Amino acid sequence: MVGFLLLLLVFLAVVVVAVYPKLGAILVWPILYVYPHLYLYRLDLMPWNIGIDDLFICALFLAVLVRRNLSEGIPFRIGLSVVGASTYFVVWSVAHLSGWTIMPELLPVDIVKPILKGVIFVMFTFALVHIIDDERDLRRAGTAFVVSLTLAGVTVILHQLFPEQMVLFTSEKIERYQSWYGQSPRAVGSLVNPNTGAVVLAMATLFAMKLMRASTTILSKLGFLLCIGVMLIAMVLTESRTGALSLGIVLMAMVVFSRSRFFAGAVIVAVAGVIVVQPGLFWGFWERIVATYDPEMGGQLGAGLQARLDTWGRYWEEATVQVWLFGQGRLVPTIQIGFHAHSTYVSALFIHGIGGVVWFLLFFGTVARRSLRMVRTRLAPFDTVGSAVLWGLAVWAIAGLTLDLLVPFNPRYVYLFYAVLIERGYALAKQSASASPPNDIVQRDSFLTQSEGNAQHIVG
Repeated sequence: MVGFLLLLLVFLAVVVVAVYPKLGAILVWPILYVYPHLYLYRLDLMPWNIGIDDLFICALFLAVLVRRNLSEGIPFRIGLSVVGASTYFVVWSVAHLSGWTIMPELLPVDIVKPILKGVIFVMFTFALVHIIDDERDLRRAGTAFVVSLTLAGVTVILHQLFPEQMVLFTSEKIERYQSWYGQSPRAVGSLVNPNTGAVVLAMATLFAMKLMRASTTILSKLGFLLCIGVMLIAMVLTESRTGALSLGIVLMAMVVFSRSRFFAGAVIVAVAGVIVVQPGLFWGFWERIVATYDPEMGGQLGAGLQARLDTWGRYWEEATVQVWLFGQGRLVPTIQIGFHAHSTYVSALFIHGIGGVVWFLLFFGTVARRSLRMVRTRLAPFDTVGSAVLWGLAVWAIAGLTLDLLVPFNPRYVYLFYAVLIERGYALAKQSASASPPNDIVQRDSFLTQSEGNAQHIVG
């Protein structure tokens, strides 16, 4: 019965976007992040366990292509986001095919399925970049992203409170652990992985802070404040040290460099107050932090950190010329070494090859550069979006030191979405600057000439 209702809801969502494709920018987020993974996995509705989220993105892509591009004559926007997603798909495909030659005993599903998933990300990016037309669409997409991640945070909280019932939102691995030990290792809810989930929540939290600062009504500010509170609680329950550390570093940097220093400082003070009043909420989290380093054992590193260091060494030692040039995909080294990369930067080279490194530098360099230019325009809401993306990518980059945030699905959807926001925001900001009245000539010209300048600028 539940499965039927879920399929009915997705079918209705498909009908809605077929009639009005622009609503896809809202509907796609709860389908991606508030998703009963284990339940639908058990239903085994599609070959190779193709997900309902994949089917929805395919339907959204077709609706946008037919209704927007072909029927309404919307020009194709083949820019930063679509080119970035497409070139990554090429790098990703070459890496997996290279890995197949290293381990030819792998089944076709092990190679073809990840490659096909790459097509989904291209469709996702194409669809979003063609349904964000103006400032309203930009705000609406950002708000939908924050609200959906808040709902995902609610599933994390509920998983902590009701693990037996909420395990249906997680994965087979989590269910197996709960059946063996009688409890969940860490609350994850529909985010599946506590570490990558915490990072995505941290990025959405910063986005919510920026939207709250730019809001003009008390009601909207209170709404974003509620979202921030829920996501921070969910982050604590995931007990992710990397997620908390990266968010903490960025918040402290915002206190010094950002125009949102008051909001960043308020979050730090609020969390510190909760720790003082209710320290029990943070015990599990604190135990994981303490376990990172044991000075009483001669300065011995914790098992998790030591395993990461050993894994990075193995990736380096066992890399061949083929791996350096073409990559090997994610599965091959995971089988041979026993662990996946546990680092975005290790992943960029030893999973994707040198092409992955080039793509990484060009793609994220372009996103960051355009985000900074959007901030410097001081044109609302483009400066807000640019600032939110910059600080979110800072969390992503710091957490990426010890987590692979390049390959997993949850963060990949987010950074591709950020690229879409920057591409559309950048184009709309240029239009707005061109239409500025004469008394805005200095601001307008500084943007249109793309001058980097030597003056120091505060990141919004």
